[in-house]
Amino acid sequence: MHWTASALLLLSAALLGGGVEASSSPASSIVWTNTQRFLFDVDGNQIDAYGSKINLFQGSYYLYGNSFSTTGSAFGIKSYSSPDLKHWKYEGFLYDPTTPSPCDAIGGCGRPHIVFNSESKTYVLWANAGSAGYIVGTSTSPSGPFTFLNQTAAIDPQFDGLQPADFAVETFNGKGYIVFSVLNFRSPNAGSIWPPIFQTLHISELTPDYTNTTLTSYRVTSPAMDLIDQETESPDFFVTENGTFYVFASNTCGYCNGSIALMYRANSLNATWDRQILSGYSCNGQLEGILPLQSPQNKAIDYIWHSTSVPGGPRTGFSGHIFQPLQFASDGSVHDLNCASSAAFNVSFVSGSDSLPSGVASSAVDGSPMFADYEAVCDSDQFTLYQTWQASQSGSIKSVSVNVASSVQTVPLTMTLFKFNSYQHLTAPEYKWTTYGSASYNASALTFVFDTVVASNSSNVTVSKGDLLGYSFAGADFAPKDWGRTRCVA
Repeated sequence: MHWTASALLLLSAALLGGGVEASSSPASSIVWTNTQRFLFDVDGNQIDAYGSKINLFQGSYYLYGNSFSTTGSAFGIKSYSSPDLKHWKYEGFLYDPTTPSPCDAIGGCGRPHIVFNSESKTYVLWANAGSAGYIVGTSTSPSGPFTFLNQTAAIDPQFDGLQPADFAVETFNGKGYIVFSVLNFRSPNAGSIWPPIFQTLHISELTPDYTNTTLTSYRVTSPAMDLIDQETESPDFFVTENGTFYVFASNTCGYCNGSIALMYRANSLNATWDRQILSGYSCNGQLEGILPLQSPQNKAIDYIWHSTSVPGGPRTGFSGHIFQPLQFASDGSVHDLNCASSAAFNVSFVSGSDSLPSGVASSAVDGSPMFADYEAVCDSDQFTLYQTWQASQSGSIKSVSVNVASSVQTVPLTMTLFKFNSYQHLTAPEYKWTTYGSASYNASALTFVFDTVVASNSSNVTVSKGDLLGYSFAGADFAPKDWGRTRCVA
């Protein structure tokens, strides 16, 4: 079956005159759960950044990741900023992805990481360019634009002939480090079915300008060097005040619905690493990065596990994000991840100094909550879908928006804004609502993630406080199908 545009009933934002702007008071706490996985910016668009990392730069937390909205696959790197990890402002692409770059055609500049060089006052971007290796760009701003260097970064020559893969870069005490994996497609131990490749982790120091490695590396593995150690990717790491190195990673998975959560710990780069398995499936996600947050009470650092979540979605663009604080034991080990659906994590932290951004969604009078247990649905060709709400104040409607993603639709998806008398009337035979406006969208007018589209621009419509309002989705797009293999087509 060919499905129409996937509809996510999220931001039922009736924008009335006199909307309230977001507060400029910085927040100092946030509650994360294992079920609230979608993130949105202050304009209501889905955060479109995967394989992402969050850094604190210039008074704001910056979230960087690969964009999937344009093509459905990795295409360029987007950035978002927020002082409180809740109100995210879209900062744009780090470079123009429509112009030739060293990696867009062969990997989308995968899993970007940025570090700041205090000596040169330069932000240094590292990205995975697939078989070409790691590319490096520089900028004077954390949101770019970044200019790529003319050559790829060099790694330990012992890996010549192998493919550099997932990685992370960080700085500690004025020194830069990279932890990276390498893919071995020619191992004689590869299986006919699984594993087809082997992937091992290594760590190197960076040159003083953070644009290259020192060509010397140390393997990150347990003494077992078993299949788990040889199938590691998507790493991130940090060093504690007492000099302990922690490397977190997952097994080879690639934006999947779950992967083994791993932790490696050592007192130096060339020491023996202790390994722990923190979860068998990482709460239905794969590690993206570790987010350090400073506690406002005792200035201690809380380390937050941040992973990509694809909860049954048919493509990476439907992904969400999972956050939870790592819990350390007195011996330095880490407790297992808490993957319970009822788990909630209240974290206090030192917020950024920038004022809270405001946008179309944050200033809307009526709207769905920013944090909720949203799920992707792909059935707008089988059913007419409805979203209803009650006007909280009187005024003129400026616009109504909703989050919709493109699929394989061949007919327009039509959204109709209406007013109705009561829920009993709405479902009663022969009842006719009052139509306020409508809008139609072809697949080409939508993105591959849940961005907002205007369901109705009805500037001449006035409503009274308490009015019942709604909009409908209709867009049948049927084709012959195999009933035994119905699925949502990406």
